[in-house]
Amino acid sequence: MPIYAYQCRSCGHEFSTLVRGGETPECPSCAAVDLERQLSLIAKPVEPSAASTGPACGAPMGACGTGGCPAFAGD
Repeated sequence: MPIYAYQCRSCGHEFSTLVRGGETPECPSCAAVDLERQLSLIAKPVEPSAASTGPACGAPMGACGTGGCPAFAGD
């Protein structure tokens, strides 16, 4: 079930949506089905390295498993 990017030909709204086999998506802004599928770029998967031993936020390894992620402590 791929996610596609679309632009509505009726109102110009740009959006992305999950498309299941045989489904025709509709614009979430105006409900039109006259859509143009946009070119989507695929990101190359990140390969693990010896340098990536902790979470991306920089917290010490295991810190998120003890009551919450320290990166969101101020929220």
